[in-house]
Amino acid sequence: MNIKLLKTKFLVYFILILIQYKAIANNPIEIPPIDTHLGARPLGMGNAFVGVADDENALFDNPAGIGYTDHRNKSKSIVKNASFPDITISTNAYTAGLINDYFNSYQFPSNIIGQSVADANKNQVVFVRASLFPNLVIGHFQIGYLADSYISGYTTDLNSPKTSAYSTSSNPLTYDRTFTVFNQDQYGPVAGFSLPLLKNLIIGFGTRFMVRETVSNTIEGNSNGLITQSSQNAESSLNHTDGLAFDSGILIPFQNSWNPKIGISFLDMGDTIYNATNSSSVNEIVRMNTRAGFSINPNLGKNVGALISIEEERINDPRVNDRDKIRAGCELSFGSYTGADAPVSIRAGYGMQTFSAGISLNIIFATLDVATYGETVPLSNGSITDRRYVARLTVDLLN
Repeated sequence: MNIKLLKTKFLVYFILILIQYKAIANNPIEIPPIDTHLGARPLGMGNAFVGVADDENALFDNPAGIGYTDHRNKSKSIVKNASFPDITISTNAYTAGLINDYFNSYQFPSNIIGQSVADANKNQVVFVRASLFPNLVIGHFQIGYLADSYISGYTTDLNSPKTSAYSTSSNPLTYDRTFTVFNQDQYGPVAGFSLPLLKNLIIGFGTRFMVRETVSNTIEGNSNGLITQSSQNAESSLNHTDGLAFDSGILIPFQNSWNPKIGISFLDMGDTIYNATNSSSVNEIVRMNTRAGFSINPNLGKNVGALISIEEERINDPRVNDRDKIRAGCELSFGSYTGADAPVSIRAGYGMQTFSAGISLNIIFATLDVATYGETVPLSNGSITDRRYVARLTVDLLN
């Protein structure tokens, strides 16, 4: 049978499976828009990466870029990437100042939250995220394991004290501020592959099975910090779910001096349902993220490359402000035409109506990426842009 016909049949069958896979969840919790994995390199470029997709981040941004090899790359190696341990940590300035108060509770760092409430700073934002992502790219196939912990929230001052829901005649309690917390821990295997259909057309598919524990609650507090009973209730409201997510993408590269690429991806295709694993939990739903972008990557010299990218993300998501959907970034790499493997790269970008920047150093077998970026945080009385910082350290086992 003709190989092109086989590829076409495979694509049709795969799409039909995805269409039939999704089920309607009963009264699900709708998770706010959160990227599955934080990539330090994409974030330094404003997260405009769907039209770039040339490193291990492709699995989460555009799986069509898995194992992508530029026509300028003369390497014959089948193993494209072997990263271990690949640790990424992100925080904001306030939480970084409380580094010694991290995980004193199993579900979330209650000391950080308690300090935020005691400080009584209106709309004080707490943010911490850490992930571990060892992965291997062989040819056009990628496999890895993702373990990720996400904690965010903010303090809100009330206009006047209120009687706590946990107040009794023998123990009267009032609260004059609240802390809105969102904590999500997830872990599981991830895999994906890309399939070149034509000279200038690549499609890709990714999947992941995630076990998740989520806390989404509002905790009462006063000048002494959190009200203990309210905090304990938040911790006991842990929602246990698991589910299988599918992603797909298209990459259209053109081989000329500008090396342009067009990228489109559909992350959490058809919406992903995470099913409750016990009677006290409920289903969770993650809305599909449709992204489209364009990039160019010309050589500026023998050992200097430039990368410019622009995209729109969450095209189909009405929860995100239209201005927050536009992202753009650039990268200047020294020692290679792309920052994916250059000894030194510097980056700048725009996203969420704010600027980002980053740098990476590739020393022998270790790579260090650092970046700063802004994130729009919806609050009870509007929204603010929270300045965040991310660092990634990995060892490339190929070097």
